[in-house]
Amino acid sequence: MIRIPIKAISKETLEKRYYTVAPLYEGMLDGLYQDVQRILNEAGMKVTVRKRLKSFESLFSKVLKKARQIRLYSHFEGIEPTVVITDFLGIRIVCPFLEDTIKVEDLIRRNLEVVEQEYKGEEYSPHEFGYVSTHIIVKIGGPQEVEGVLQEEILAEIQIRTILQDAWAEVEHELMYKAEFTPFDEPLRRKLSAVNANLSLSDIIFQEIRDYQRKLQQELRTRRKSFLQKIQAESIETIGEDVFLSNPPPASTPPLVVSKESLFYQTLDNLLLEALTAHNQQQYSRAIELYTHILHRKPKRSIRALVYIHRGMAFFGESNYDKALEDFTAAINLEPENPRIYFYRGVVQRFRKDLNGALLDLSRSLELDPYHFDSLYNRAQVYFSLGNYVQAAEDCRQALALKPKIPEARRFLQVIEQKLRF
Repeated sequence: MIRIPIKAISKETLEKRYYTVAPLYEGMLDGLYQDVQRILNEAGMKVTVRKRLKSFESLFSKVLKKARQIRLYSHFEGIEPTVVITDFLGIRIVCPFLEDTIKVEDLIRRNLEVVEQEYKGEEYSPHEFGYVSTHIIVKIGGPQEVEGVLQEEILAEIQIRTILQDAWAEVEHELMYKAEFTPFDEPLRRKLSAVNANLSLSDIIFQEIRDYQRKLQQELRTRRKSFLQKIQAESIETIGEDVFLSNPPPASTPPLVVSKESLFYQTLDNLLLEALTAHNQQQYSRAIELYTHILHRKPKRSIRALVYIHRGMAFFGESNYDKALEDFTAAINLEPENPRIYFYRGVVQRFRKDLNGALLDLSRSLELDPYHFDSLYNRAQVYFSLGNYVQAAEDCRQALALKPKIPEARRFLQVIEQKLRF
């Protein structure tokens, strides 16, 4: 913070003082910058952090502007008024998404001493657009004497914006100030408002897409986990209950509430998410119905392959292995270089007691991806069932090299090695 008596404003005197104290303030700014970087890095935030010491010309321009406002609206009453500059030291944090700005704000408030906070742009009506940003004033020192002048507090301003808000602020500054754009030029003003409205809407849409992707990935992880749990449960019956420690079967869930909205009007994204949700709640018939509806819409090739995989897993969940085999084969025809589909089909072949077919598919999966743990582990079980304990042990060891902390694989290797000793 810099405090300047308005009756004593002199550009020459202020400039001399500026360049005298600038190195000291830069050191304080560097310390704050490092603290902010550490706070955000420890929280795993993927943001861009920039720092700046306000230039002298910018500082002097702001001092004059504030001094004019004080003289115009204040009554001195014998007290010498002063101009207070709180953003002499500045940190800007630029975030990819709107939700990140909220997380960053919370981290700053919890880890630094906040003096003041302002949400720029919140005063706009729904029909107005302009500069949007969160400004937080933090205390980083004081009271402290700087070049013979006592500073009650050393303050800095932290600005938090999205990438699009930052882009708008930079462009608006160039057009409004450096080019001396007059806001009374209505056609240009309307164009700027339209651009800003699109950027604001884009921020909202980006956040919605991120939320959707997060939900989709969560459902995909849950679906894959249930698929592997079923494999593991069946393996216990095939190889011996004492070999594996399986996770308990998922608890029964209430019936899925089916949306009354016509499937015809739903987007493919919403249909897929609804199908995955039904799938993860073990509502297999409903999931298959939704997957089938998506396929009837004839989506592009990559989407069809994905849906065939999911529908095949739903059939697998119902223990309808013939239908599952058909869907995984259809997916392979669409994406013949995808190693995971061969893994899925290999598992189905194994459950259909076609061990040679399972061996071919799992081997093809490993040709395409030699580091796929599940394919190695399942091929080891196929070799074990075929009595090829040497190859079973080799596959199991390779699987454990990739994921050494899987207890089931360790116990299985012990069983194989016991077979090899006899």
